[in-house]
Amino acid sequence: MAVKVLVVDDDQWTRMALEDILRRAGYEVKSLASGLGLEDMLSGESFAAAIIDYHLPISNGLEIAQSLRERWPDCRTILISSEYQPWRHAEGLPAVVDRFLIKPFSKSDLLEVMTALCPPPEPRIA
Repeated sequence: MAVKVLVVDDDQWTRMALEDILRRAGYEVKSLASGLGLEDMLSGESFAAAIIDYHLPISNGLEIAQSLRERWPDCRTILISSEYQPWRHAEGLPAVVDRFLIKPFSKSDLLEVMTALCPPPEPRIA
């Protein structure tokens, strides 16, 4: 069974790179450029994990993480940002966020976090 991951990032190149890395690792990926369309997608899908950019048009990544956690308490959330976030060190991560990655991060960093939070399915042997 496929492990579904949601990617939300307004930067097209980042979104495409994340999709490619995750698909090659065995994840099923859906993506959005912002919070627009999220409610429609959430009504018909469930996700094991989400990778969400902190700075997005219309809403921020924490708001999206909160929506996901309310709907699916077991959905693992990785917040990404190119900027320092004061709460990251002062108070720790918000309760709706499992991990925080600062851009740019490596493919291996991403896959290490994903494997820890939500391992990809084992390949089928025919």
